[in-house]
Amino acid sequence: MSIRPLLAAIQRIQPASFAEIIAAGNAGAAQPHAIHSLASVADLTPDLRGAIRVGEHTIFLSATPTANGKSIEPVPATLSSPLAGQVAVVSGAASGLGLGVACGLYRAGACVLFTDVDAAGLQAIATRLADPARVHTAVVDVTNEASVAAGFDAALHRWGRVDCIACCAGVAPAFPLEDFPLDKWELSLRINLTGYFLFGREAARIMKAQGHGGSMVLLSSKSGLEPSKANTAYNATKAGELHMARGWALELGREGIRVNCIAPGNVFEGSKIWNPAYIAAAAKKKGIQPDEVIPYYIGLTALNRDIKPDDIANAAVFLASDAARCVTGQVLVVDGGQVWTR
Repeated sequence: MSIRPLLAAIQRIQPASFAEIIAAGNAGAAQPHAIHSLASVADLTPDLRGAIRVGEHTIFLSATPTANGKSIEPVPATLSSPLAGQVAVVSGAASGLGLGVACGLYRAGACVLFTDVDAAGLQAIATRLADPARVHTAVVDVTNEASVAAGFDAALHRWGRVDCIACCAGVAPAFPLEDFPLDKWELSLRINLTGYFLFGREAARIMKAQGHGGSMVLLSSKSGLEPSKANTAYNATKAGELHMARGWALELGREGIRVNCIAPGNVFEGSKIWNPAYIAAAAKKKGIQPDEVIPYYIGLTALNRDIKPDDIANAAVFLASDAARCVTGQVLVVDGGQVWTR
């Protein structure tokens, strides 16, 4: 039988329980109750705990995250824990704002699946955080339907549910319109729009089946509100993300699923977008030297303040938390006061 419907049924019976799926041959001495059909799940007690065997898999059920079917004390959250007990899946989480957002959700108490195409970067994160109870990684290509589905399956197999997603994978090729290569335009569409669509669609399927709502946070940009020169693909895709999220908010609201966007300003720390080539292009566009680019953009903000990944992460934590329980279809602009188009 399919594991996804079984996990969704467990969530409907016992919302917010954790489940970890392990191949039965690796389940040690556990003697789980056997389930042979999805219909038999309805006979389970609401105090579902312990383990059940489904075909070649054993599902360990508990009130807290486990690893390899055994309880592990998670690393304590370093901040208050508004997301304690949630499971989040983050794209583009090996670097830049994706990494910042994923770490912010983790610090706020969530179990987080870090996904990216950068396998080495993901391994470094898992080693650094060293919290197998609340951190898991999966190599995911957001432009590939099967890869995205497999990534969500990794979260389900590890924790049994998904409560929140953050779409953060993105590219920003910068060229004047007349010189814009078609392959860079198409790459932007695949990652910035198709990637968000595939992530959102997979999350919606899971959250609706679980029956207890959820939240989606899409990382757009101030460029989605007010375009910048020589940035055609980024302007178009970031604006598209905003409207896609608004439509999802309307479509999924009655299911208790909230969908919101963050529109960051220029975040330089740890960014792969603000690489030397991109900075050189920005310098040429503005008629300044490359070493003047970052101070120039910081100076455009009302606060004259360097925006950090943690500033974006704090916004994501708010939007994913119960503090934002009545917030959906909105754009939270975190740009230091640069863009006034709302």
